[in-house]
Amino acid sequence: MGDQHVHVWENTYIMEPKDEEKFLPSKVTDTIKKVMTDYLSDKDYSAEDAKVWTLDLSNEIKAAVKTETNIPRYKIIVQVVIGEQASQGIRVASKCLWDVTSDNWASYTYSNNSLFATGMVFGCYYE
Repeated sequence: MGDQHVHVWENTYIMEPKDEEKFLPSKVTDTIKKVMTDYLSDKDYSAEDAKVWTLDLSNEIKAAVKTETNIPRYKIIVQVVIGEQASQGIRVASKCLWDVTSDNWASYTYSNNSLFATGMVFGCYYE
């Protein structure tokens, strides 16, 4: 049998993020805006296509947030809502239990003549 190496990791006891590793909503909002604008700028609303777009956008936003921001110990949760632009009112809300000292969120709403899309990103710190 070959040599098997077993890695033993010790606890870090890091209970809060470093100042340079905090979830900054302004940076995350800019990332959401960039991804949503690039993805939706040439799209017209279609109920069938919107199902696929929400999944694609969620994955692209999550990947962009992870690569463009320095928040290594955060769990990133992304929610995207897409609807038809028909002069209606809509309110998107979320609730969760978190630590107000380290957890945060950001959102951006994109709209054109045929659709609206709201992207929300939640960052929950791993202790």
